[in-house]
Amino acid sequence: MSRIERIKPIHTAIAAPGAGKTEALLSKLPTLISSGKRLVLAIPTLALSDEIIQRASSKEIPCRTIDHRDGELVVRSLEKALEEKVDNFIVCTQESIRRVRPSLLHGWILVLDELPNVVDYPDYPIKPSEIPRILQFTVERDGQLWIIDGLEEKVREQVSTNRADARGTACSTLGSSAANIFRLLLSEVEVFIDQPMSDGTRHIRAVEEYLDWWEIFSSAIESHVLAASIKNSEFEVFAQVHGFRFVDSEFTSEWQPVSNLVTICPVVPNGQKFSKATMIAEHEDKRLIDIVLATTMEHVRSTPLLLANKWAGFSTTRSVVYVDKDCRGLNSYANATEVIVLFGGNPSPSEGRGLAYLKAKYGRDFEEAFITNRLLEPTLQAVTRTAVRSRDNVKKASFYVQDYRVVDYLLSTYFPDATVDWSLAYTIPSRRDGRRLDEQTEKEVKRLISLETSALEIHRQTGVSRKKIQKMKEAYKAA
Repeated sequence: MSRIERIKPIHTAIAAPGAGKTEALLSKLPTLISSGKRLVLAIPTLALSDEIIQRASSKEIPCRTIDHRDGELVVRSLEKALEEKVDNFIVCTQESIRRVRPSLLHGWILVLDELPNVVDYPDYPIKPSEIPRILQFTVERDGQLWIIDGLEEKVREQVSTNRADARGTACSTLGSSAANIFRLLLSEVEVFIDQPMSDGTRHIRAVEEYLDWWEIFSSAIESHVLAASIKNSEFEVFAQVHGFRFVDSEFTSEWQPVSNLVTICPVVPNGQKFSKATMIAEHEDKRLIDIVLATTMEHVRSTPLLLANKWAGFSTTRSVVYVDKDCRGLNSYANATEVIVLFGGNPSPSEGRGLAYLKAKYGRDFEEAFITNRLLEPTLQAVTRTAVRSRDNVKKASFYVQDYRVVDYLLSTYFPDATVDWSLAYTIPSRRDGRRLDEQTEKEVKRLISLETSALEIHRQTGVSRKKIQKMKEAYKAA
């Protein structure tokens, strides 16, 4: 039987965070189980596990959880449970279900809570002293690494010893980066080695596609994905590449947050992109991101949630509730009415080369999907940790977010009636040259002119000088 013949549709339950997708699943479980169905729910993080178990218990649904806390080898334990089919409802992590033999999903309905990770761009900076150890087993040809013929078994032994060392049952002299590079090579992933940097460091990188998912989706009776959105995501793009199509899931919930209670406040001017390089640049002896946070804090009326990259160093910030960037499914912040989101999501130079590799391989651009996964969808998840996720919410909420890309994404998903206030962005120092407009800003100014918006209001929203706006108005009338 060919792979294409085994491809099944993926059922998607697309609804806002807090809409009750998991609740819809749990409410249908008793009927499914009584009809002889078996279901495995794979969640993104262990933080969700206890909550789901508690909710299942309240509905008197027998549930077995398999994770590292039971002290067993997780994958082996999960494979045994799937094979024996003693339990009707199993909860595990997405990482563990991805590592089981796909054939064991025969006879099971698979439900993924949130989108799974389907691709990664590992990049290892290797010091000059470590390079010889890697080249002891590999050969470099045209910027790519290959295992030397006849040494595959020795490389396998190196990786195995490194894993045993991590468990404390052996001693390995192989570093974790080298072990991961060898693992990629053994998995027949193309591994690239860049030219030495000035200090002799060499970056070894790859694009690792998690192909296991597509075999798993083909093996299960049905596969359901519960998510806020799949549009332009890496999951959607790679599913299409591998021939999958999407149909609606029976676990879909129709509720949406009240978007006209929301004000979206970007922290950089319209048309500019939030980036690490810009944010760590110094302005009067302070990092710009520190200025951004301090200025934003002057506008908040409550204790806001704060989410940022680790490089920002904000985890111990006072007068905020610091939340991990991966906050999917968490319900414990639903009283918050303000959230500050200061993480980036642009591809690094290494990831950019990985995206170019994928474009050459599949003949389509993956950068938009990358931005969706790293910046847009995580920001949606962040802002919906607040009171807007409650069905009876009547509180106004303020989202302090990164840039125009995030604004457009939030407006196009669950907050079409939100108010967008650009005033904060133009009180923060910027390197922007006001004499030259980027394409996005120019487009916005022209739109506002066509609506007969005053020059003062256009200046407030875009930061463009009133003199420039007046010239553009005159050109508009002349046309």
